[in-house]
Amino acid sequence: MKTKLVTITSTNYSKALFLKSLLESDGIEVYLANVNLIQSDVATGVKILVKDTDAKKALQIIKETEKKGPKEPLPKLQNINKIICPVDFSEDSLNASYYALQLAAKINAEVKFIYACYAMQPMANPFPDAFSYQVGMGNIFNDEQIDAKAGMKKFKVTISKYIKDKNLPSIKFTASIIFGDPVTAIPRLCKKYKTAMVVMGTKGLGKSKNYQAGSVALNTIENVAIPVLVIPKEYSFSTLEKFNTMYLTDFDDKDFSSLRKLMSIISLFEVNVHCIHIQQEKDSINKIMLDELTAHIKEVYSDFNVTTKLISSKDVSKSVADYVKNNNINLISLSERKRNFLMKLFSKSVVKDILFKVNTPILVFKV
Repeated sequence: MKTKLVTITSTNYSKALFLKSLLESDGIEVYLANVNLIQSDVATGVKILVKDTDAKKALQIIKETEKKGPKEPLPKLQNINKIICPVDFSEDSLNASYYALQLAAKINAEVKFIYACYAMQPMANPFPDAFSYQVGMGNIFNDEQIDAKAGMKKFKVTISKYIKDKNLPSIKFTASIIFGDPVTAIPRLCKKYKTAMVVMGTKGLGKSKNYQAGSVALNTIENVAIPVLVIPKEYSFSTLEKFNTMYLTDFDDKDFSSLRKLMSIISLFEVNVHCIHIQQEKDSINKIMLDELTAHIKEVYSDFNVTTKLISSKDVSKSVADYVKNNNINLISLSERKRNFLMKLFSKSVVKDILFKVNTPILVFKV
């Protein structure tokens, strides 16, 4: 059978060199990828690849080495203290707003509701007819400002009534209007906050109706560094008490970081987590990697009910939908990695398929 190279881990450059030397001394061929030759001393994310036939042995050697060496303390994880919730006064965004309030009440976070209003300014033009048109556009902009202020005033009343009707604890929230295209305005605002997350709907009314369904949400996922939780249009809930969560893993080292962030958000609820890897082609390395992940979970999350499973399927979104239905999943989570253009297109299509084929909230971490 033809052998192939598989990635067993990724780390910084200096550690990658150490592990390469260690494994090669045991007769294992090792290759490094993503090495920054210009700034090799600060390079991170260097992949360590070995033949698939050597993967199990290599992982065992690395595991034994880590056991003998001093344990590196996990970086302190700051809790989410702010939820940014873009709204457009539609039923879809109102549903996402209610979800944000329920979540904020449990994790003790402030909610910042924002409405992105288009900013158009009249421009002088040497031609009279064209200038009249520009002035007309300015009037449209002024009308939209008036509508936005009226909509926000009504929205605040609705939110306050919801908090009272649901007997939620006192929740600090603000509601403001920002100017600009939602596609650029939302990511720009998110850059100001490091310990926040976004909660938003998939489709709304107003100016966002000019976009293809879900494009603002997908753009937000791709262009912000903080976690993004998207609530599907048809998703209904009364209260948030339990998270039966499906975490889609790709056996990347960054998954450990995303899992920590996930648990920091949902750990105050009753929690079940299903770590699932969907392989489109059967590969023996995936079983080895799943065993490693299972061992890590048992060690780090022993207080929680966490299970792992390997699924073989050509259709990722259908497999996700089937698992969600059969296991009463009410939250899907995954990591969105920085990729090249073609990989971004593939990743985006999978996330979009899940968003619109599976009527379940999806939480995405950027790694």
